[in-house]
Amino acid sequence: MLKEKLISEWVQIFDTHEHFGDVGNYHPQKPTIDLAKVLNGAYIHSPRMIKNICGTLQKMLGSDALNSLRLAFKQLYDIDILPIKQTKMELLNDKIKEAYKDPNYMYDTLTQKLNITNVILDIKPHLWEHWKHPIVQTTIRIDEVTFPFVRVDTYKYRPTSYKHQVELYGESINQSLNTLDDFDDVLEKYFTSLRYMANVIKIGSAYERSIHFLYERNEDGKISEIYKKIQKKEGFIDEKEMRRWGNYVVTSLLEYAKKEKMPVQVHTGLATMAETNPLYLLNIMRKFSGVKFDIFHGGYPFHHTIPGILTQRFNAYVDLCWMPILSQSATKRLLCELIEMNCTDKVFAFGGDCENLEGTYGALLLIKDILADVLVDFIEAKKFSFSDAVDIGNKMLYENPKRIFNLK
Repeated sequence: MLKEKLISEWVQIFDTHEHFGDVGNYHPQKPTIDLAKVLNGAYIHSPRMIKNICGTLQKMLGSDALNSLRLAFKQLYDIDILPIKQTKMELLNDKIKEAYKDPNYMYDTLTQKLNITNVILDIKPHLWEHWKHPIVQTTIRIDEVTFPFVRVDTYKYRPTSYKHQVELYGESINQSLNTLDDFDDVLEKYFTSLRYMANVIKIGSAYERSIHFLYERNEDGKISEIYKKIQKKEGFIDEKEMRRWGNYVVTSLLEYAKKEKMPVQVHTGLATMAETNPLYLLNIMRKFSGVKFDIFHGGYPFHHTIPGILTQRFNAYVDLCWMPILSQSATKRLLCELIEMNCTDKVFAFGGDCENLEGTYGALLLIKDILADVLVDFIEAKKFSFSDAVDIGNKMLYENPKRIFNLK
């Protein structure tokens, strides 16, 4: 069939986003993986007992998160989980644990079965040493620095009591963080210390606040006052102060990205849902026109805005990571519009956005299937040829992210 022939032509894959190793003490040299961990690492919140897992999966029937894992389990372990039966889940659990006894299982599968040449990991820096591998790059992500507050009521916050990444780094180099100038200095040094594996910045603060970021400096001295409250870890901060501090840190991130010529990934859409529409990024993208912005998750459920944003901001790109697991139909509609709007040079089609191999594999199988469906429709409508479709797929799956993410 034309669809299968098209998929077979796409060889190299760039994975723009993964959370491998983000849970517990898992890392590739000492994997402790079973069925429950696989499910929980791929957006299916599962109990540990097999008999209870069956009930969870039954409730998930029809979801694309389950559909993607079903495809992966078939390919990796030769088991179709439907219809759901306890004996099947027990067998699958045993096969998963057996596979991970091989310390090379994950990397071998990523490179040989999935044809993945590059992976961008979004994990804490203390885990990076476990993931040194030729295909791996990492992100600089400091969301808790952008939002070091706990909500007290609707419009009031107090500073958190724990130490965030920059504070811990300051201690490690024996440098104080008494003043805002100290903070700025340590922040810059921290960024530099992370560059040995990272060449991407990630802003994921949509889980805590609006993504309506504004350019913010300390011109009126107000940021210094807010910083004192953060350092003392006492008193309260109102909504306006919270936003100003977050904007200040994001501005520092973007200034560093501009200087270092680093792309910036921004989580949009599903999170707090309050002002997480990617339209709220237009002003900051205009202010930092020299920075390439990677808009995550297709903006879902605000994906209808994406083609317009890409045509208006030359430094905007869209990343479909996670989106096929959320909704195949929405992903298909967005891809159609992106092709119709001549945005094929600005699309990164694949990022598993999962914490394990199985979730990643399922996500890749889904996006290849969706992309092939879309392109075959264009071929049959005589809007372009088969070879054109191959080229478009190669751009979205590999060439576009390879170009933007500054591979060494």
